[in-house]
This record gives sequence, structure tokens and C-alpha cells, in this order.
Amino acid sequence: MRAIRALRSALAFLIPTAVLLLLPAALAPGGTWLWPQGLAFMGLLCVFVIGARIAMAVYRPASFEVRQGGFVADKAKRQPLIDAIALMSYLVLLAMWLVFIPLDVFVLHLLPPVASWVSGLGLATAIGGLFVTHAAVWQNQFAAPTIHEQAGQQVIDSGVYALIRHPLYAGNLMLFAGGALWLGSSAAALATVTQLAATLWRIRMEEAYLRKTLPDYADYARRVRVRLIPYVF
Repeated sequence: MRAIRALRSALAFLIPTAVLLLLPAALAPGGTWLWPQGLAFMGLLCVFVIGARIAMAVYRPASFEVRQGGFVADKAKRQPLIDAIALMSYLVLLAMWLVFIPLDVFVLHLLPPVASWVSGLGLATAIGGLFVTHAAVWQNQFAAPTIHEQAGQQVIDSGVYALIRHPLYAGNLMLFAGGALWLGSSAAALATVTQLAATLWRIRMEEAYLRKTLPDYADYARRVRVRLIPYVF
């Protein structure tokens, strides 16, 4: 049943995320199991991710299936080795970032506390990032985690892709930066520049592949100038 597969897929993402974020908060000196911001963040993430994946599995099965491939594609799909290495490295970076947030909040205190209005703005940004990310996958049945050959692949230039060429990455960055501010770590929010750098490198590699394999991509890139950040890049 599609809904059950979607639930399993969501839990495979949510459980490790919860462990990496909440366990250090509970075990750190001065930490707590009852971290309001952390619990609220995970609650929001659970509701959104589970609901979105079930809806996608039922109503946009092609978009759901393409996201289930993992970070290493089958050899027949000819994924570049550097892409597999980069994705695994990015996964490690993301795990370290999740662990760092509660350590900074309860132990390190590298920067001054986040003001309440900034924290609220961060939550709004994170929610916006979730919407953008899932809209990008919903509208693009070729949005695989890996760079590889896909039968029948074509340029998607409608919806959010009419405004920005890489909305999935943009939404993720909004989620990371906004989530860090909501959770109370300015240092973790600033640390998203490392994720930004990794994303920009991935975009260059991905666009080189798309220009090579999709004849219409160069024209799309000319029409939609924004790659990631409006008015900046």
C-alpha cells in the first residue's frame, strides 16, 4: 500500500533526525529531555513530512518513487563517482550539524542567545522551506537525490521551477537556517554557510550534467536566471 510505504519512508528520515537532535540535548550538561523548541521542531517536522509523503505517494507516485533511490544509484544508471562521494559527505555534514545545535544551546554558547522575534522568524522561514522543498519534488518527477541517467527526463519549467532553477536546494537551506534560529543557535545558523558552499558546488556539477544531457536546459537557464537565491545567485 502506497501510504504505508510513504510512512516507512518518512520514519526512516524522522527517527535518525530526532535521535541526532534530541539525544544530545538530553545528555548534555544542563540539557533536558523536555526541550520545548526541539520537541516543537520535531513535532512540526513529523506532521509535515509524514503528511506530505503520504499525499505524494498517493497523488504523485512518480515524484515519490524518484526520491526513494538513496544516495548511491545502481551502476546501470551511471552515477558519477564524485556525486556519490559528495552526497555521503553531505549526509555526514548534516548529521554533525544536527548534533552541534543542542550542544551549542546547552553547553557551548558560542554566540549570544537568539532574540525571541528572531527565533519566531526562524520558525516561519523553516516552515516556508518545507513548503518550497516539497513543492519542488511534487512538481518534478525527475528530482532524484542522485545525478544519473533517467529515461524520458525532460526540463521542468513550470510552478516553482519557473521562478528558480533549484527550489529543492533553496528550500533545504531555508529549513536549515530557520530551524537553527528557532532552536536557539545563531552559530548553527551561521554554520549553514558550509551547507550553502556544498550546495553551490553540487549545483555546478548538476547543471553541467543537465546541459550535456538535456538540449532544452540551456534555454531554460537563459529564461530563469535565478539558480538558488533571488537577486543574489
